[in-house]
Amino acid sequence: MKARELMAELCARADRPVPDTVDTCKAGDPEKELRKVATCFIATPEVIRAADAWGADLLITHEPTYYEHRDHRGQIPDDPVMQAKKRLLESTGLTVYRLHDHMHESTPDGIIEGELNALPWDCKHDGHFAVTLSTPRTAREIAADLEECWQLRRVRLVGDLDTPLKGVYLMIGAYGEERHMQALRLPECEALVVGETSEWRVAEYVRDAAQFGFHKALLVCGHVGSEREGMRFLAQSIAKAHPELETRYFECGEVYTDLG
Repeated sequence: MKARELMAELCARADRPVPDTVDTCKAGDPEKELRKVATCFIATPEVIRAADAWGADLLITHEPTYYEHRDHRGQIPDDPVMQAKKRLLESTGLTVYRLHDHMHESTPDGIIEGELNALPWDCKHDGHFAVTLSTPRTAREIAADLEECWQLRRVRLVGDLDTPLKGVYLMIGAYGEERHMQALRLPECEALVVGETSEWRVAEYVRDAAQFGFHKALLVCGHVGSEREGMRFLAQSIAKAHPELETRYFECGEVYTDLG
């Protein structure tokens, strides 16, 4: 199987083709024959080196390689950091593809499916954002679950932290503050779990809501921490569909470092 053939198969899992997609080849040869397939949340230099040392033929990343949603359409600017990354990839010979749009265009959302798979919750999922817990949990308890099962250093919490809640919205990654505000206005969205958001707008809305007696909570997990389990789950699903391929997930770690 060639890299482009596997990627076409993975993209076909989506409900529909995504026009003008970012899910394209970012480095290397799409025609490369595959023996070892690596997945990651984002292709940091450490991840690239580790995947190369393992002998990966293909590295599938969820987020951009060159700090811009479309990776500058392959025209990498004359920037010292970007050029260093380009040289590193060229030296490894790795084929790198992005798988973003089609994962989020699937029902269930491919990233959220992986995130839920890592949690011990007895719940119903609408295939998109909404999760209904069979047994209500406080925001503190939900945060503890996320820290343990998503291996997060710290979840930041705002709002009503001690009322048992049933309606959890997993708007992980960076869906945008306007969508976060729209979700919070829904009565069924009691605990909003995000990767990153607007503090002055979304967090302050939730803080005010709680002080007015509304049962609303916001849990901020970081972009990496809120989505990476989806890419670990992708490696498992590739292995299940293609036992002839060796697959492995490569951890990039969270972006921020705690001093304490």
